[in-house]
Amino acid sequence: MRKKCGSCGAVFTAKRSAAKYCGDTCRKRAQRNPGKVRPAEVLPLSPGPADDSAPGRLAAATLAELEAAGRADSAVGQAALALARRIDSASGETGSALAAMVREHRAALAEAVRDGKRAADPLDELRARRERKSAGG
Repeated sequence: MRKKCGSCGAVFTAKRSAAKYCGDTCRKRAQRNPGKVRPAEVLPLSPGPADDSAPGRLAAATLAELEAAGRADSAVGQAALALARRIDSASGETGSALAAMVREHRAALAEAVRDGKRAADPLDELRARRERKSAGG
């Protein structure tokens, strides 16, 4: 649930319905200055992307990398693309939530592209075949 902080006015994602402040600093500030406390407002949830045909910059870059590796339709590729879309539209996310999504996106994209390049590179196939022959002969 998104709320507006009763002390600083910043928008934050509340973990509980009774939350009034965005963090410990604002809570302590409100405790020390009780006359300056504003009531916390519950804000409507931000709508997700309405149109998937117009992706954001990260989603477009992710899609281009996945298509170059031939992995746009794989499960890992779709996960990386979903994370990219979520990051592009992350207006109400906290900093730590956004950082976690960026880390997951980076890992998913690296895994998808890594697997795609291995299968698509004929030199790797030749190298593996040569190593198998030298090990067996």
